Amino acid sequence: MARGEIIRKLFQSFSRNEREDFYAAAMELIQEEKSKNHNLLARDLERILQNGHSKALSASNTLYKNYPEVPKDRETGLSLIDISPFDLTWDDVVLNQDNLEVLQRVTLENRKQEILEAYGLRPKSKLLFCGPPGCGKTLTAKVLSGTLGIPLVYVNLTAVFSSYLGETATNLKKIFDYVEKGEWVVLFDEFDAIARDRNTLNEHGEVKRLVNSLLQLIDTSNSNSLFIAATNHESLLDNAVWRRFDEVLFFGKPDLELRMALLKRYLSRIRHSTINLKDFAADLEKATGADIERICIDTIKTVILRGDRELTHADLKTAVGRYLERNRIIANSENPVEAENCESV
Repeated sequence: MARGEIIRKLFQSFSRNEREDFYAAAMELIQEEKSKNHNLLARDLERILQNGHSKALSASNTLYKNYPEVPKDRETGLSLIDISPFDLTWDDVVLNQDNLEVLQRVTLENRKQEILEAYGLRPKSKLLFCGPPGCGKTLTAKVLSGTLGIPLVYVNLTAVFSSYLGETATNLKKIFDYVEKGEWVVLFDEFDAIARDRNTLNEHGEVKRLVNSLLQLIDTSNSNSLFIAATNHESLLDNAVWRRFDEVLFFGKPDLELRMALLKRYLSRIRHSTINLKDFAADLEKATGADIERICIDTIKTVILRGDRELTHADLKTAVGRYLERNRIIANSENPVEAENCESV
């Protein structure tokens, strides 16, 4: 369609308050800019369209109706990926300053990739997130999706692994081929499952072929997408995997300052003016971000169900006590001998 006709449709639908027609015309205009290789302008328009009307978009999902059909496993028919847009910003995650600065720089490079390409440079596009579970790796990937204004492609490893010889590597290739069709934030969670050390004695030939295929796919990818691999078990990764990534970030358990920031964030929806959060943050030395979120949600529920409007010191102390008891039970399950000794006393 001629550019003038698209603009006419855009104005007509706006004047008639025809929301879906407006977004359809806007997407036609964006696609036309992409066809002219005006990728920076197209991305900016797409980001403005998404961020400026996030509530309307989440309700109608108009902007994201036209995904190419997702690849599926031949044996099970399960989708190999899930696609979701996220309307999140840096305010939605608590990170240490070093990781935040690196990620904001990566975001800037990907927003300005056409400028870099004019100088023969490419933005950093492959990130490895490692560290214990519950420390923000997956949430950070969602935030990157939101800040870049592009959908998140989540790789479904349950569907990727196949009982057929060689089919798992084929499924990986289907995913990489699909990613080439658009611009995404691509998250490979539990990455150690497909990138395990090939030199481990008990690993069989199929695992080695899978890792070889994965490395080749990473090396030959020409996508403009941002690839993120996340693992809780970085020690299991093959040595050759590490050098494929532009940045490696460790998401550790939060220090005292970050624990206070997490408590403030998750308790912000309810009054708690009489509580000294620093004391509680000190008691949560071994807690992850997910642990602190669970504690805060549990406490807020208690207050709401009681019919009150303000959180008390006792409420939070009770929730922290439950968290510590939960950890004690888990620790005893991991050390059955110690648990038996406790029972015999």
